[in-house]
Amino acid sequence: MNKRVSVGVSTAILAAMLAAPAMAQTAPIDASAGSAEQSPAAADKVASAPTESDTGGLGDIVVTAQRRTERLQDVPLSVTAVSAEDLNRVRITDASRLQLLAPGLTWGQQGSDSFPAIRGVRTQLVSAQSDPVIGFYLDGIYQSRTQQQSIPLFDVARVEVQRGPQGTLYGRNTFGGNLSVTTNAPSKRFEAGANGTLGNYDLRQFDGFLNVPVSDAVQLRVAAYHSEHDGYVRSTSGFRLLDEDQTAVRGAIAITLTPQIQIDARGGYWKRDNTGGGAYGYRVGGTLIDPATGLRSITGQPYAVNPSARNGTNFVNGVDIGVSVTDDPYTNSWDYKPFERLKQAYGSGSIAFDLGFATLRSITGYTDFQAYRSADLDQTSVVFPATGTAGGFAASGLQAAHTYTTSVTQEVQLASAGSSPFEWIVGGYYFHDKITEYYQQVYTTGTTRGTESRTDINTKAYAAYGQASLAIVPDTLKIIGGVRYSDESKGYLITNYTAPAGTFNFNTQTAARATGEPSFNKVTWKGGVEFTPTRRMMLYGTVSTGFSSGGINNNSSNAAIPFSYAPQTVTAYEVGSKNTLMGGRMILNLSAFYNDYKDLQITILDQRTNLSYYASAGAARSYGAEVELRTLPFEGLHVDLTGALLDAQFTAYTRPNPFYTAANGNALTVDLAGKDVPMSPTFKGTASVYYDLELAGGARITPAANVLYSTSYYSTDYNTRIDKQDAYALLDANLRWTSASSNLYVEAFGTNLTKKAVLYSSTVGNNQRIQQSYGPPRVYGLRVGVRY
Repeated sequence: MNKRVSVGVSTAILAAMLAAPAMAQTAPIDASAGSAEQSPAAADKVASAPTESDTGGLGDIVVTAQRRTERLQDVPLSVTAVSAEDLNRVRITDASRLQLLAPGLTWGQQGSDSFPAIRGVRTQLVSAQSDPVIGFYLDGIYQSRTQQQSIPLFDVARVEVQRGPQGTLYGRNTFGGNLSVTTNAPSKRFEAGANGTLGNYDLRQFDGFLNVPVSDAVQLRVAAYHSEHDGYVRSTSGFRLLDEDQTAVRGAIAITLTPQIQIDARGGYWKRDNTGGGAYGYRVGGTLIDPATGLRSITGQPYAVNPSARNGTNFVNGVDIGVSVTDDPYTNSWDYKPFERLKQAYGSGSIAFDLGFATLRSITGYTDFQAYRSADLDQTSVVFPATGTAGGFAASGLQAAHTYTTSVTQEVQLASAGSSPFEWIVGGYYFHDKITEYYQQVYTTGTTRGTESRTDINTKAYAAYGQASLAIVPDTLKIIGGVRYSDESKGYLITNYTAPAGTFNFNTQTAARATGEPSFNKVTWKGGVEFTPTRRMMLYGTVSTGFSSGGINNNSSNAAIPFSYAPQTVTAYEVGSKNTLMGGRMILNLSAFYNDYKDLQITILDQRTNLSYYASAGAARSYGAEVELRTLPFEGLHVDLTGALLDAQFTAYTRPNPFYTAANGNALTVDLAGKDVPMSPTFKGTASVYYDLELAGGARITPAANVLYSTSYYSTDYNTRIDKQDAYALLDANLRWTSASSNLYVEAFGTNLTKKAVLYSSTVGNNQRIQQSYGPPRVYGLRVGVRY
């Protein structure tokens, strides 16, 4: 066994005793009503789920991870379900903070691109030509761009973090798992509520909702959100980055046509307009230099310089190695102020027909999304010549990407109703995604004014699936099986332009074009067994497969670049146990897994030919164990812990050396077999503790604390000292007063009280500079909430 894992086994046992997830502490009473995975009759069933006050225990948690409404403890999957109550309590307003509650989830970010990582699967490729590897679903509708994962979470019923490939019921691009968000559906009672937050960095955040039961057959719900704050990052040129200014609204309607026919529809709009965090990292952490030669080398020592600019201030062995950079993670030296503009309009609807023996459901989704963002091209305030002059420095200037995405999804399901020895679901799925992305580089100096590329991609994907379970021994032993066939094509047209000095009209330039339509198909499957010796214990074992879609390359100017690359695949083995103990006052869920990854998709930076493209190269494996413990030692006190052990390494991985130059003597290729998969800490644990202390008159005081601890990890494939995040701990705390009626609360809060700058991502950029992005600094403030 790997030394790190063997050492960590004892840590995991301790973690199981001391830490657990801050998941739903009471049943989500209306969390799933009217959701895309629910029959009309199921809403009443969910509404009657026991709560803590009903039974003295923790209560049931309802999820739809298997595309039907089930108790979490009955689902043979590793799933963390976070309720509306806990989303509010932990102040989770976007997906990044889910890592405080879900074992094995590590969050990364570059500008507007989200980089979640689960069980050795991490997001890396974020252009129009590639797809997410961890699925993100909003009310059952797949979101195809990584930027969409930063949509604000408000008026949400629950979020499910599904770990491991979900290739049978969800299909493509659920390679590492899913993040599934279910917003609140309209209910049959009048409700209204609002929350307001003020804090440092001039933080102002507000959200609210209104639910109107028009009649017994029709209910309406509207919700809105607005948030803004000053930037966390200072530029030495006098402006800030990573500020926020975003607004979102959403509406929903539920219509009961007959007792057997239920219609649910949702629609929303989201807009963000701020500076953002650039692209590929907002600061330069440094580069690697061979002290003997002064030249950049992948085996060199870390130096805190930007090698893209040189001004005669730093020399090694007589070589100017670049301009010094600050070690402050929240300061950069850009002289260009970037922008970030995201906009999304979306809608979804489902029609459910209760046929008695089964429920027939049609689920339709439409999304129109735009992302327009820019960054400082050279990441410095020094102005210098363009590439190809003065020693080959990268050009000064800016870069910008403008992405337009329109997606349509249609799914039809037929699922068995009720509880019987044979439960099944079959379905068909269609996905049509049209993407246009403009990418520009504008140079401030040199003989060329700039370059621009336009990428048009037309993806059509079809799938058919089925999954079933059969009780061999009623209520005790089940076998599980499922299969999915996926077929898709990606038609593309890529156009490249170059504008000479004195003009920036690309329409007058001769363009280089590439076109094609590669297709991919894949069969994914799942098999397993489920053993339930008692109602309070379930054991399971599964084997499943998943894949992430293949993609395309821009080979318009070089036929040597492969025009497409293959899907990456995974075979996953998992065993687990779900246990309800101490009369319902303790829930203990355990899992262990082994994943085998093939044809991993990576970015190739070939320094010899100055080409950048994507390829399927290499393999990896990951194994580990996870624990989730929720406890209610006595009334009012919640102590919840999670722990995750992980060993994730590349097993076969040779790629061009990004540090190669003709002068430095580095090898053309680098063998990364045995290196750690990025964003994969050996151990990660969370603790959430809060205590409802009742006051005279019925009001409550609730002190709460959330802790996240992670061992070290690397944030690039190369595992260098500059892209390494050392072990760290984050601490959040809050103190809340709640009125006797529970209709009003006032809370003081603080997040990241340890003031730890956590490395969210790293990239090897031009001239071997290593660019970085960090998570938020310490934030504190006051929140008020009312509910009627």
